[in-house]
Amino acid sequence: MTDPAPRGKSLRTRLPAFYVVLVVAAVAVVSVMVSLGQDQEPQPDIAGGYDVTGGESACLGPRFDVSQSGQFITIENPEGTLSGKLRFKDGEVKGDVDCLEGGKAELTARPQDGTLTGTVGGQEFTAEAKRDAPEPGSRRARAPDGIAGEYHLEPRSDCLGGGFEIEGDGPAYEVIRREEAVGEVAYEDGRVAGEVACPTGGRAEVSGEAVDRHINLVLEPAAGDPFSSGEGTAPSVERVTAEKGREFGHLLAAFFIAVVVVMLAARFLGVVAVKVGQPRVMGEVTAGILLGPTLFGKVLPDAQAAIFPTDVIPYIAVAANLGLVFYMFLVGMEIDASQLRGRVTQAAMISNGSVTFAMLLGISAAVPLYALVGPDSSFLGFALFMGVTMSITAFPVLARILVERRMLKRPLGAVAIACAAMDDVTAWFLIALATAVAVGGSGSEVLQTIGLAVAFGLVMFLLIRPLLGRASDAFDEAGRVPGGWIVAIFAGVLVAAYITEIIGIALILGAFVMGAIMPRHAGLTEDVTHRVEDFVVTLLLPLFFAATGLRTDLFLLDRPELVLLTVALIALALTGKLVGATLFARFTGFKWRDSMVIGSLMNTRGLTELIVLNIALEKGVISEALFAALVIMALVTTFMTGPLLKLLDPKNELGAPVEEELEEARARTSLEFPTLQVPERAILVAPQADSGLAQLMSLAQPLARSEPPRELILARLVQPPRSAAIRGGLQTESRLLRDASDEVHAAQRALAEAGVAARAVATTSADAGVDLARLAKEEEVDLVLADGRRPLLGEGVPRGEIGVVLHQAPSDVAVLVAKEGAPVAPGPDAAVVVPFGGAEHDWAALELGAWMASATGAPLRLLGAAGSTEDRPAVERRLGDAGILVQSYAGIAAEPVVADPGREGVVEAATGAGLLVIGLSERWQKEGLGATRSEIARAAPAPTLFVRRGTRPGALAPAADVTKFGWSSPGMGAGGGLGDLQR
Repeated sequence: MTDPAPRGKSLRTRLPAFYVVLVVAAVAVVSVMVSLGQDQEPQPDIAGGYDVTGGESACLGPRFDVSQSGQFITIENPEGTLSGKLRFKDGEVKGDVDCLEGGKAELTARPQDGTLTGTVGGQEFTAEAKRDAPEPGSRRARAPDGIAGEYHLEPRSDCLGGGFEIEGDGPAYEVIRREEAVGEVAYEDGRVAGEVACPTGGRAEVSGEAVDRHINLVLEPAAGDPFSSGEGTAPSVERVTAEKGREFGHLLAAFFIAVVVVMLAARFLGVVAVKVGQPRVMGEVTAGILLGPTLFGKVLPDAQAAIFPTDVIPYIAVAANLGLVFYMFLVGMEIDASQLRGRVTQAAMISNGSVTFAMLLGISAAVPLYALVGPDSSFLGFALFMGVTMSITAFPVLARILVERRMLKRPLGAVAIACAAMDDVTAWFLIALATAVAVGGSGSEVLQTIGLAVAFGLVMFLLIRPLLGRASDAFDEAGRVPGGWIVAIFAGVLVAAYITEIIGIALILGAFVMGAIMPRHAGLTEDVTHRVEDFVVTLLLPLFFAATGLRTDLFLLDRPELVLLTVALIALALTGKLVGATLFARFTGFKWRDSMVIGSLMNTRGLTELIVLNIALEKGVISEALFAALVIMALVTTFMTGPLLKLLDPKNELGAPVEEELEEARARTSLEFPTLQVPERAILVAPQADSGLAQLMSLAQPLARSEPPRELILARLVQPPRSAAIRGGLQTESRLLRDASDEVHAAQRALAEAGVAARAVATTSADAGVDLARLAKEEEVDLVLADGRRPLLGEGVPRGEIGVVLHQAPSDVAVLVAKEGAPVAPGPDAAVVVPFGGAEHDWAALELGAWMASATGAPLRLLGAAGSTEDRPAVERRLGDAGILVQSYAGIAAEPVVADPGREGVVEAATGAGLLVIGLSERWQKEGLGATRSEIARAAPAPTLFVRRGTRPGALAPAADVTKFGWSSPGMGAGGGLGDLQR
């Protein structure tokens, strides 16, 4: 990048001209495209359920459903025995149909006033629209396996009243009304037929089709025996819909099962996404799509219908929208003006330029797309939403990428996060505008909606924001957000969402504004976030992904034209954001590679794009096929960001390497403690848990006084919370990092007062294990001292962050496992016990144990076991030889303890220790600790230090087959002799 000072001054002088050109270009393009688009006519809406009322119906059957995405028409029936892919063009529907009885037939028809008239296979037919099309994104109708259950009728039937019950297991069922059998019906492949007695008199022939949890019934008077109403009037043919009901408790139970399936699927694919280098949230989004008709509904349709029945889907939608509202509240709180400090000019030019460029491309593309796949709605709303979908950047996903690549401390990362913040605010403004236009109707209604939205914003910022400022005072007084304020804040979120929905600009925008006006008080924000995010991120947002997936059928893109359309939309999206942001970044002074990195980051769409697409589909602004194509576009552009960044910057040269933290800490230490002598060698102290530092310091401080002495590097790596992958979490991480920094610097000052040199390092890390291993590769680090958990180091290969350190660190590694808050204090009354079998890592454990015993005055006990292949004298001899070495090396006596045969004897002998120091098994990379060591670790109440010898010469590594105490000399000076012991 060029020199920022003169370049920034130059950009500020050119900023007015830049915006003049941008506005003129935008007005010109929008004017031309809207003029062209107004001349475009969308295809008339012919979607719905049709009954064949005249002509030949052998191919189509008596009923069929028509779904539509612009020119692309699909004919099918719930039984799946009829299908056809047609094209609606120039007022005519034409294409091939897979007929009910098999074989293909060409269909040609013209729609007019709710009627389709034409030919199929050369035979004339007429079909009338009898049922409305389902809501956009609704699950495709299917015929159930059976129809038993209780039904409610709408409208009320003269013959059957308000409801009835069907009993049986097919194909013959009995119709029950008021606990009395009134007739029988047969059911097969979705078709219902039979005869019932009307309680009011007469009999009726029943026919119809079962669709999901509904039966569309036709009741006609039986031949020669007309039924009558209660008033004795002659009836006509009745058409009613019977909806299967169930007890509310059963309905809730079904909802809970659906929630469990969604959570498990989201969790599983979220973990998979992380393992392949993708954001966790994108794995959860993918899980939602796979649970829908794209995979689950195709492979196991009956199972999907059982887990996601139609009467449960509305509950999922309500919970999903509740989660979405509070998610947008969290996103609003993440927007921080400080992210723009010192970068406003450059970020504004890149952000506003790329958003405008991408939006104009989307509006331009809307002209040909409107007639092809557009819905029967206004062009302006369609065009605006197409522009918004092309211009979105997902702030949370981009923030996660910058944090994980450690780019926020670099100028490029700082500009990128500022651009994303501006993009986020701009995007929600554009969404509000597009929604207002889409639902506003006439020009006066649109202006009224916009006026109300502006008034809402002013009230929120000028009146509600100062009131919320009192929440900061309440937090400072109580140290937490009082319950009354929590209720007020949550109620404010819901009321704001309600108001914006009533205004006509989508309920999530109110929640976003509520988050944006929250006081920027770190403690208050963290407390409020903590009370919301776990429930929202773990439960409610996966339901939103599932709700999106249930309405996303990628098989709608089953024609070459639609596949090409999807590819074209991806190319258009890449051109708009990736290329656009790259060019504007280059214009502001970045080098070409850096500009392409910014473009790649700004091309990330993620969850924000899905929210926009769902709004557009709900408002009827885009068709279902276009929705599916844009969902693929959102996934592809987000998934490609990580690999593209690795291609552009394979060594992460644009990010700050973790090793820099050590050098920065060294410089700070020399300034803060200029008189403190710093040793050449070091011990890396790396607490993983919040309570781990104090316990590790009990071991690290005596080890630092070894000969030669060691400097302590106190490294606290702060990992982002799981929810940060969805909401960004920059403020939360900032607070966590500040707390961690205060903690390690306080420990550093205490060590300096005790005459121990130490460096304090606190930094964020998305992969603490890898970063610790990299720090351990620094030449001066002789030992990594970390804390772990008992399950992590039980039987089995060590995993997690500590497992990575054990596998990758070249230095020696010691992992402390202790109960949280328990003191680690070996002393005269608390022995250091080293289980010893003569293996390589046992010698490393013995050296550390000897040093701790020497430094603390604790007795040192060498624990051995007489197994089935070795007798007691041999074990005693081995322990005695090791004790002689310890005596000559450390100047302390080692008491040999031979346990009784069997694991129980070993465990019993280890009880009462103040500290257990255990070397890993020789085969630890395959089996972990091994059976005996694992049993000791689980049974011993004492803190346990697990030791793995490293490969770096000069630490605890042996020379050939001779084990040397070469790391330090507790009993002698730096030039003291070394004892050798042949194994």
